[in-house]
Amino acid sequence: MARVILLPPFAGEFFGGRGEVEVDAGSLFALVRALDAQAPGFAEAVEERAAIAIDGVVAGDWTTALKPDDEVMIVPKVAGG
Repeated sequence: MARVILLPPFAGEFFGGRGEVEVDAGSLFALVRALDAQAPGFAEAVEERAAIAIDGVVAGDWTTALKPDDEVMIVPKVAGG
């Protein structure tokens, strides 16, 4: 299972403050779908307001495959210039 780290505001907004969950998913798309099933609206929020990193590397494609021991971090997008 992939270890998913949820940073604020996503942990509080969708998972009652839990900052870490485990999800069995073969891709980022499947992972986000599984989390959305637990917390409706999560997928839309992630698409609009988050960046996703796998083992510390930002993933730009939701079709990216996941290995069972991957650490996935969901962080708010940062604006800046």
